Amino acid sequence: MTAITSKTFTYGPGLSIPHGARVAAEVFVAGGRLLARLFSTTPSASRRQRTRADEAADVRDMARRWEKTDPGFAADLYAAASRHEGLPD
Repeated sequence: MTAITSKTFTYGPGLSIPHGARVAAEVFVAGGRLLARLFSTTPSASRRQRTRADEAADVRDMARRWEKTDPGFAADLYAAASRHEGLPD
């Protein structure tokens, strides 16, 4: 067996953080937080909350578009809308 004697694997009192690495890491983390905030999907206070009835009506509209081409799928959509409307909040 051979042993690695390179100084690249030696950790001791001479180990230090490279200059600017801490600042670069802080800038990187701040940028990530900014991007996360910009692309978050949290609803704003000004956005209107949709009711279950509104959502079910949208699904029923989609079911009406599919009735002629795929009646089975349309029936499934109607059933899902009815179930969704009847769920407790």
